[in-house]
Amino acid sequence: MQYNSDIEQALLRRIAEGDERAYQVIFDRYADRMYANALHFTKSPELAKDLTQEIFIRVWLQRSRLMDVDRFDGWLYTVARNVIRNELRRKVLSAGNIEFLQAYFRDSSLTPAERLEFRELEAQVMAAVDRLPPQMRSVFLFSRQEGLTHEQIAQRMNISVVSSKTYMVRCLLAIRRHLGKSGTRLGLLLILLSK
Repeated sequence: MQYNSDIEQALLRRIAEGDERAYQVIFDRYADRMYANALHFTKSPELAKDLTQEIFIRVWLQRSRLMDVDRFDGWLYTVARNVIRNELRRKVLSAGNIEFLQAYFRDSSLTPAERLEFRELEAQVMAAVDRLPPQMRSVFLFSRQEGLTHEQIAQRMNISVVSSKTYMVRCLLAIRRHLGKSGTRLGLLLILLSK
């Protein structure tokens, strides 16, 4: 079926009114593109599938706004970007996702430019780590480079587990603040947990 902007605008009006069949047509037209977009950023087919579903859930929940959308594809990519960014932030801020981040950056499909960017980002993160007070820097490096648990860090540094966790939170906040000042992108935050 050939699509044009008039047909798409009519579909969007119908979706805004709650027409599930029109929604299915739009879903069928854009789902593969949204999946490919999510897969590019997450490197995980399963996560990309989940994010594609989340993107279209957001479309349905925001359907009343579709009447004001001139270019649906641009609007949809904005929704997708926000959904994907939120998921990546959630993964970054969860210490249990180190394996995800390591796999993300080990992906052999990274272009030479992306690998160069990764090295530059990593250097900026390490510069931020070097600026941390000694105790905080030690906790960060034990956790991220040696993979020690908070219990192991506490034992090694002769501090409490609570202190280790507190130092880590303060480390991440300080690093994020430093990276924010230099105008760095979300990719820098991803590196924080990739060691």
